Amino acid sequence: MDPRLLEILVCPLCKGPLEHRKAQAELVCRPCRLAYPVKDDIPVMLEAEARSLAEDAPELG
Repeated sequence: MDPRLLEILVCPLCKGPLEHRKAQAELVCRPCRLAYPVKDDIPVMLEAEARSLAEDAPELG
């Protein structure tokens, strides 16, 4: 993913910063506890496509 794009992307729900997890191909919003997928280097910033991290609490630490 383009680093310049990562600098300007924010969570579509809370407008907070996102953490890029390259190995999982996702962008994570800690406050919303959502992981947005990155498909073919394109972030899919739709709430309906996001994975909930509520059950992954230790992973967020």
